[in-house]
Amino acid sequence: MSTYLVGQKCGPGVLGALVLDVKTILFSLVVAELTASAVLCFLFFFWKDRDRAGHLSFGLWSIAFLLGAIGTLLISFRGVLPDDLTIIAANFLILFATGLRRSGVAAFFHLPLRLWIAAGLAGVWLLLCSVPDFAATMSSRVAYVQPVMILYIAWSAIICLRWNTENLVTPKVYAFSAALETSAHFSLLTALGFGAENGLFEAISGHVILIALLLILVAMVLSMFTALAMPIERSLLQFKSAAYRDCLTGLPNRRAVFERAATFTSVSGANNCLTVIRFDIDEFKRVNDKHGHATGDLVLQVFGRVCEETRPADTVAGRLGGDEFVLLSTRMEPNQARILAERIRAHFAAACSEETEGTVQVGLSAGVSSVPLDLGLDEALEIADRAMYEAKACGRGKTVVGSAEKARVFSGTEDAQFAFYNPHPA
Repeated sequence: MSTYLVGQKCGPGVLGALVLDVKTILFSLVVAELTASAVLCFLFFFWKDRDRAGHLSFGLWSIAFLLGAIGTLLISFRGVLPDDLTIIAANFLILFATGLRRSGVAAFFHLPLRLWIAAGLAGVWLLLCSVPDFAATMSSRVAYVQPVMILYIAWSAIICLRWNTENLVTPKVYAFSAALETSAHFSLLTALGFGAENGLFEAISGHVILIALLLILVAMVLSMFTALAMPIERSLLQFKSAAYRDCLTGLPNRRAVFERAATFTSVSGANNCLTVIRFDIDEFKRVNDKHGHATGDLVLQVFGRVCEETRPADTVAGRLGGDEFVLLSTRMEPNQARILAERIRAHFAAACSEETEGTVQVGLSAGVSSVPLDLGLDEALEIADRAMYEAKACGRGKTVVGSAEKARVFSGTEDAQFAFYNPHPA
């Protein structure tokens, strides 16, 4: 922020030439911070569809920008109001506000707030200002304030880059704005801390200050926008995720499965085929009728969990609807898919019995198909669907591999278009 102007002495005539520009920048900062605080405060109280982290971040950032605006405004009255207000109080508010900004970033990523750091370092400033030699020396004040500001801002940038596991865009922009602000404060530390002692540097220190102020203004405005945008982007991502996920089982829904399948391309290690396992819970209606829909939902949830725990990482599992599930892979041969289906079937039966204490015994029928990638999911599902019904016809609780290639050898009626391999003949 704007802690740097407090009591500095630039070269003769330099500050006078910059007074109007500096005050304009300070006023712009005050307006921007007050606007951001008001918008964030409004969102804090009236935006209901945000997560707890976003809610807390809005509150902390709103307070931080408000305190920063007050501190910046006090600095702009340097020479009009007493130094206790324009130096000591102003820098206390700005230090505490910058610490709160860091806490707001931490809250957004579900990290400890560590508000005591913001309060503690601001309190240290007050204690130091009670020492006459420190309060009377600008270079001493700058040597404390600027490093603390750099620490807070750089810390915020590191949090945004280190903990952005959702790969959001706005935290990266926030980190960029923090990098700009950090470089500006480092320039101010150099100009204000050493300019007065170095005659050569004193001649250009006023220009360095002006450029640093402009950088801080740009960085602050950018960070304000990203502070507003970060919770919004997360909410949009959560809405999108919910639209592509089955709320009962946690698996991708039909829409997500088809869109993911459409992105499959031939990649290194793939067999250039789309392999599909189509699962159907045997006599699921009887489970609902006999044990109730709550138990039926539990059975579906158990399958979703077993499928996620058992499937390889490079496969995609999803719920097509009802008790129908599917698993996709471009790296699996039909026989490997059959083995995986058998493993899932065995784990599912055991998990259901365990979850219901043996009161519900359910089976699983599976159909496997493998088609060239360019034929797409519809073709693969049709073959797997017929294979799955063949498994049910063979007595349920079985896995059948369907093959369109073999079928074409027997071409004739519609029922003869598919030949099936049943590893567990009835």
